[in-house]
Amino acid sequence: MSRDADSTIVVRGNLRTIEYAIRANGSMPAKEFIEGLSVPDQAKILVLFRRMAEKGDVPNREQFKLVEGKIFEFKKQQIRVFCFRKENRWQLTNGYKKKRDKLDRSEIDRAQRIMQEHLEREAREQRGR
Repeated sequence: MSRDADSTIVVRGNLRTIEYAIRANGSMPAKEFIEGLSVPDQAKILVLFRRMAEKGDVPNREQFKLVEGKIFEFKKQQIRVFCFRKENRWQLTNGYKKKRDKLDRSEIDRAQRIMQEHLEREAREQRGR
């Protein structure tokens, strides 16, 4: 994972790029979550990001799947990182450690809000060019 404080790129591979989505206020919730994980937990989730970047998919449906609408999740044990796809880029929105059997509805809603803010921010930047 990039150690540059301002970098949005997590992994750049042959087929995909994994990036942090940016909120309207400039924050990157997924980056904050991942950097807050232990080093072993960071390594576990990074394996999935690298697989997606290099191969274009994660074949194990337990480790990567559609959650709702355009929101997907990378999953390793109790770690969940939500994302959405835009062209050949996967934008990581947010993450959490799952403590119950069901996915946390508020985390899915948060992922959708972050996705919307990111896309609106990108559209504004495109119009400004």
